[in-house]
Amino acid sequence: MANKKKNGLNAGNGSIVIGGNVTGSNVVQGNNNIVTNQTINLTQVFEELYQEVDKQPISSAEKEDVKAELVEVKTALEEKKTDETFFVRKFRNIKRMAPDIVDVAMETLKNPVSGVAEIIKKVANKMKEDAK
Repeated sequence: MANKKKNGLNAGNGSIVIGGNVTGSNVVQGNNNIVTNQTINLTQVFEELYQEVDKQPISSAEKEDVKAELVEVKTALEEKKTDETFFVRKFRNIKRMAPDIVDVAMETLKNPVSGVAEIIKKVANKMKEDAK
């Protein structure tokens, strides 16, 4: 009986069985789940960062340079580019001009959406390594 081939699929309680491509789908497991839209308005987040840049005791030219770097970071996040080296370079440049902004940006960007947060966590860890 041990060699008997089973037809079909048997999954236990609480199991999820997925067949085919689920790209772009939401898969929720559990009882009484509430599904919310997990998208983030990056424009609002970056507007807050730009305001923080304006508060920094640096020259106007440096403020504009920092904001330009942040715009490039925002664009890459919106396009879902996951090139860590790009983000590390951008945050190093920002750190040279306004070190406090890097900390604010990392904390601000870590929390919103898991995809964005994961990239930022990796970059934050890389920045910590570089500081040693």
